Amino acid sequence: MSAFGMEGFAEVEAVEVEIYTSAYRIAGTIHTPFRRVAEILNQLPSGHITIDDATITDYAAAASEPRVASALVSVDEILVMVAADLAGEARAEMRIQKQPAWAVLSMPPLRLDGTVHVPVGSRAVDGLLNVADRFVPLTDVRLSSGAHPSLDREIPILAVRRDRAQVMVVTDGAPKRATDSDADKD
Repeated sequence: MSAFGMEGFAEVEAVEVEIYTSAYRIAGTIHTPFRRVAEILNQLPSGHITIDDATITDYAAAASEPRVASALVSVDEILVMVAADLAGEARAEMRIQKQPAWAVLSMPPLRLDGTVHVPVGSRAVDGLLNVADRFVPLTDVRLSSGAHPSLDREIPILAVRRDRAQVMVVTDGAPKRATDSDADKD
């Protein structure tokens, strides 16, 4: 069964995911034909995504709920989705030459510090503001939470709901994180 209604058109595969909302982390498996993390959410034909064999963690309780057979998560509440096993490589004929831009998105209780890739010749901020998709990929991300330090981690690629960011900082070029500038002082 596929939540995407694409049986017969593309091979549907099981993908391990972690979804972060403002209050919960939901981990489990989805079934999708898509191979890029942002595409999974942007192409979802319904308002909910089904997570099979799901574990739901309430940030405030700091304890995992037992696994459930499936959980429905409202796409409108998703801030971030991680699908660690997806490489996200575009087909060569679909590839657009892009340049990296450093981005920090604050979407309480999460802060994302990573790289957004924008078409060459575009302004860095256009990679977040002037795209049609609700979810955009970020790479080399440092996910952190002042309120919930147990969420802090480094993630190679994730999909972020850009319109839920309360504050965005976007600059041209490769990321320059606080730890990088501290090292330059020595």
